[in-house]
Amino acid sequence: MNVTLTLVIALVATAVGGALLPALAVPLDVLSVDNASRIELLQTLGIPDYVKGSISQASVCFSRDGRQLVAACGKSRVPIWDVQSGSSVAFVYESSTYAVACAFSPDGQWVACGGFDRAITLRNVASGEVVVISDAHSGPVWELDFSPDGAQLVSCSLSADVRLWDVATRSLLWSYSGRNAYLSVSFAPSGSAIACGGRWDGVTTLDAATGQVLARPKGPSNVPVGDVAYSSTGALLAAGADDGACYLWEASSYSLVGLLRGHTDYVNGVAFSPDESLVGTGSHDKKVGVWDVANQTLLAALGGHTAAVLRVAFSPDGTLLASVSWDGTIRLWGVPHT
Repeated sequence: MNVTLTLVIALVATAVGGALLPALAVPLDVLSVDNASRIELLQTLGIPDYVKGSISQASVCFSRDGRQLVAACGKSRVPIWDVQSGSSVAFVYESSTYAVACAFSPDGQWVACGGFDRAITLRNVASGEVVVISDAHSGPVWELDFSPDGAQLVSCSLSADVRLWDVATRSLLWSYSGRNAYLSVSFAPSGSAIACGGRWDGVTTLDAATGQVLARPKGPSNVPVGDVAYSSTGALLAAGADDGACYLWEASSYSLVGLLRGHTDYVNGVAFSPDESLVGTGSHDKKVGVWDVANQTLLAALGGHTAAVLRVAFSPDGTLLASVSWDGTIRLWGVPHT
């Protein structure tokens, strides 16, 4: 049975100074294998004061309740958007350097942000309190992810290390160093493991308690792994690579169970739908891919971005797919209810 939700989303137009244009009410169906071919662009959000970065990286994340959205890309202000109104609730990060990483804490209270200033900035959404972990890495902070209980925060960097932080004390719990830069990190839903995508090291999984290596799943080699993501139950692990493919592993054994090919350039972003039936991908070919996990087929190739699509994220209720691009926009995709 399809579940519908009425969302009111307003288009943020940076061309008119960030002013809000008239809102659009859109009843949406949950995204599924059956309706993926009908996915369409619903709205476009412009990142305020956007200046394109020299290296392609970005981040987009919904809050767990789906009411808010945060995205970081290029040299810009990093807003938290209210999804229903399209208005900015707050600005997480304002810096003269490039911001490329962001993440919501599971309780929605904190947003973490990082980038070329090598720091991790934490903002309390309700109170506006800002806490900065200076020199969190010796190189740019490339991606961030909170543990499922929100007590810890993992970060990775172009300085070839992955670090785990205690959120309450902002103290470093452990650091893992590899041979090359790390481009992506993802906590397993159990909180026991962290997957990392390396510039040349492929995929590595670490014990979240100790930082020790658990496994190196066989898959992409000698190509950067732009993004990694666990499915909602932790049964599957996905990785997008610069060979143009999305790899799927059975997470308990790390056996390769799928290879999704259809993009014509780097796969920069990967995300599972909440029910694990779909995988969303973003690519340098400027397309957003929507894939049937069970049959490993491409259901939709969504065009419209004018530059590389760098990250994708499903809303927690499964009705929206967000994509952030090097063109300085976030696009919201869905299936209007008929």
